[in-house]
Amino acid sequence: MPDQAFEARQRIRGLLVERHGPDSFVRTLSETGSLREQGLSSAALVSLLVAMEDAFGFEWDDDVQPEVLRSISSLADHVTALGV
Repeated sequence: MPDQAFEARQRIRGLLVERHGPDSFVRTLSETGSLREQGLSSAALVSLLVAMEDAFGFEWDDDVQPEVLRSISSLADHVTALGV
């Protein structure tokens, strides 16, 4: 059985590549490092979150914990926990 978190991480990275291009900073992003510290702006994060809603078929809760938005891995773990 495929690892759902792995697949979610790959899809999230793909969404980032779609927005920033394959030759952008996205290709060197650590999956566990802070997206902000690695160069993702607030506007780019919002764009990613909206794209994730469309790609995974869910809506973000208003009270989502900031730790969820920290990294590719934490975003993927959240999506996996939702079962989407």
